Amino acid sequence: MAHAQQHAKRRVRAKRAALYKDAWRAIASNGKRFAAIAVIVAVGVMMMGALSSISNDLRGGLDGFFDKTDMHDLSIVSTYGFDDDDIKALSDVDGVGVVAGQRSASAYTRIDGKQSSATVTALNDQGLDQPYLTDGRLPEKAREIAVTEQYLTDSGKALGDTLTFTLDESTSVAQLISGASGSSDSTSGDSSDTSSESDSGTFATGEYTIVGTVIDPNDIVNPSGPMALISGAKTVYPLFVASEAVAEMDAPYTSALISVDGAADLNTYGDDYLSLVERAQTGIEKIQSSREQARTDAIKDAVREPVESKLDEQKRTIAALPDGSPMKATAEQKIADAESQLESKLDALPEANWIIRDRSALASYEDIKTESEMISRLGKLFPILFLVIAILVSLTAVARMVEEDRQLIGTYKALGYTRGETMLKYLIYSSAAVLAGGVVGDLIGLAGLPFVFTKRMLHILYVIPTYPLIIDWRIGIGSILLFLVLIAGSAMAVCAGSLRLQPAELLRPKAPKAGKTIVLQRIGFVWNHLSFLGKVTARNLFRYKSRALMVIIGVLGCTALMTAGFGMASSAMTMMPRQFGEIATYDVMAVTKPADHDKAQKALDGDDAVESSVPLHLESATLSAGGDVDGNGEAGEGDAGNSGSGETDNGGAAEDGKLTVQLMVIPDGESLDGYLDLHTTDGQAIALDEGSGATAVVTANAAKTFGLDAGGTVEIADAMMDTAQVKVTGVAQYYTGNIVVMSEAAYRAAFDVDDDTDLALNADLIKVKGDADAQIAFADNLAGQDEYLTVVSTAKQTRDFTKSFLIFFVMIGFIVVMAAILAVVVLYTLASTNISERERELATIKVLGFRKKEVHGYVNKEMLLLAAIGIVIGLPCGRGLLGFLLSQLNLPGMNIVPHVAWYCYALAALLAFGFTVIVEKATNKSLDRIDMVGALKSPE
Repeated sequence: MAHAQQHAKRRVRAKRAALYKDAWRAIASNGKRFAAIAVIVAVGVMMMGALSSISNDLRGGLDGFFDKTDMHDLSIVSTYGFDDDDIKALSDVDGVGVVAGQRSASAYTRIDGKQSSATVTALNDQGLDQPYLTDGRLPEKAREIAVTEQYLTDSGKALGDTLTFTLDESTSVAQLISGASGSSDSTSGDSSDTSSESDSGTFATGEYTIVGTVIDPNDIVNPSGPMALISGAKTVYPLFVASEAVAEMDAPYTSALISVDGAADLNTYGDDYLSLVERAQTGIEKIQSSREQARTDAIKDAVREPVESKLDEQKRTIAALPDGSPMKATAEQKIADAESQLESKLDALPEANWIIRDRSALASYEDIKTESEMISRLGKLFPILFLVIAILVSLTAVARMVEEDRQLIGTYKALGYTRGETMLKYLIYSSAAVLAGGVVGDLIGLAGLPFVFTKRMLHILYVIPTYPLIIDWRIGIGSILLFLVLIAGSAMAVCAGSLRLQPAELLRPKAPKAGKTIVLQRIGFVWNHLSFLGKVTARNLFRYKSRALMVIIGVLGCTALMTAGFGMASSAMTMMPRQFGEIATYDVMAVTKPADHDKAQKALDGDDAVESSVPLHLESATLSAGGDVDGNGEAGEGDAGNSGSGETDNGGAAEDGKLTVQLMVIPDGESLDGYLDLHTTDGQAIALDEGSGATAVVTANAAKTFGLDAGGTVEIADAMMDTAQVKVTGVAQYYTGNIVVMSEAAYRAAFDVDDDTDLALNADLIKVKGDADAQIAFADNLAGQDEYLTVVSTAKQTRDFTKSFLIFFVMIGFIVVMAAILAVVVLYTLASTNISERERELATIKVLGFRKKEVHGYVNKEMLLLAAIGIVIGLPCGRGLLGFLLSQLNLPGMNIVPHVAWYCYALAALLAFGFTVIVEKATNKSLDRIDMVGALKSPE
């Protein structure tokens, strides 16, 4: 009994060993089909892994950079700044780690003879927001300064050279407080242009020695890359000085930087990090009102005490006068009037207001978040096509293998092999192909492509010094399992049909399909005019429907991918020309300080090179989700925005309903005709409302962010952090950046600006005579004049944008390579299968005397016709795919509208046709090698 059991076990092992050996032999004898499945799987797995890894690397790079620079988790700005008591109170909040008071100021410096904007920041004693040192050292003494690489490049200076800057005190906290005391006019926007030694501002001016080159952690966008050009933001050079450069050490801090306990150990985009920071922010909000009141009281005391001291001194002098003296009575009345005026002034002072921001207020932080999410989405969408093609290829390959092994399967069944044992061969075959392709795809996708991409392409976008190579094996293993389950399952489904037959039926040759009348035969005037070979080709197309469908799908997918790729480049490259050809039709935008605008405007009016110009008020603003608008358009309480003096940063991304925009206010009586063509996406003109309260026109990108339509409301915070609710009267097409356009009347209604107060004009839109070179030369000439803070030439922006958009060409090349692999693998697999299935037919026509070229044409004509059908269908499908892909691209400050030029269609069709011809050339050798005698022998 035991001997019989052992004998039975040996027989089972022998049977299985034979099956395994047969399975591995099948891989060797069907290498082309095996390779086809493996290549398609490798491409699909590679794209899924690569795009997901690049997304992780991008986020990981920023997270590591923030950790190295001790980037703040929260920052607070206030209308009156902060004192040491505020810093101490913030440090005592539960969950708060380190708190640093930061002093910074807007300034102007000369670069290549032109006045340029800058921000001067003192290094704080806690090391928060520490600039990343790339060369030299950080400032240690009062007259030392660190600059960015962009400053050195633009100015032509080097370490050891000196620079000077002039402070713009009109936007500083000290000036606001000074204005509150009545000692200066904080709304004039005027600032001294002298570069002489002065300690009257936040920092001591004069010569500073450049000792280091740094990267500003608050702005990591590559200044020469496409993201900077898209934003249209003016260049503001960050300058860093030592704390000893602060003119008055008891001056208020302009902002408070906060690190949260334990936050540095978490990923800056992770839910744990966001929750931890949110808890700390909640704690800060609990002390916000009391600290705002304390700061307001301190400012009022600072205003009251010197005035009351003078009044008390005058009272003592008056007290010495004799009672009843007319002079004494008059003096006492003046004292009483002065005290009354002082109280009125104190009552009119606004309350201190804190604006608490997390890292989402940083444009770079939001840009990377948005882009990484976009790349991750594409990493899930693109592999779907390759998964479908891989399933179809595996179905074709395994179906042909089963057909070729028909008699072998019948023999296995006759010998007593079970259904599962017989299917094992094909399961091993398909699984081995998936695993081989999946491993190669993971190696390239998780390590190869991300390494190349992050080291080269991401540096075009950002100045982060290093990116980690984060390999998430869960993605790699998961993608292989996905392909394995679906492809192995489809292979088993094909086998199941043949295994249902009896051994006797399997051992006999399969009867050929009965001939059928095809549709074309019923169309006599077409069928009767076809040649003999034309009729054969038509019948074969209808005879092998599944294979014909796969050829069409393969070529369709290839054509659609290339059409979408070329269309994406066409859409991106025409974005800037369309922006300045259809919408922003001015030639130059020039921004001045408000105090210098009249002088600059007179010079423009007398310049023969100027065709025309229109003045306006320009400033940076922040949009957020709107609520109800009250009767006068004012908002209730709400968060606000973005301090500045007319600078623009259109690249900011929305977080919790916040978006940085450029606010344009058009003076009453002025028209934008010929300068800015406001129209909806379908071309309907939009007019500015001048008499219906707080209204504005927003651009399509901003409207998409907030889900706005005409008639909706949005909250806008101006540069001075005043907020208002405005009604959206139109959503305008705009391709690069985000703007909000208001009439002067609407602006006054929104921000409650008195009619007696003149609108602070600080910019001009200019039409210049001459071609693009003349426009650029005119803009360069203006930029060299001290009155101008920034001058932008639309012609230069268009040229620079075209030169810098290398990343789109890399994407196109990648898509074309993927499409080529898709087409070649599918077409070669199907062509090889077609030849192997029709060996007897092809041998017959060769015996009948067909020459090589005639045999080639006999077979290739069918594939060319099917490829042509696939191309014709694939072109419009590619246009649809482009629209879908662009809808998934949520690029900050960009509104890429699908635009496929005719040459994109032509190039995609030619390449798809070329791939088909290449495959046919390769398979012609198989046609030449057909053994006529062996093919015509009876299978019996």
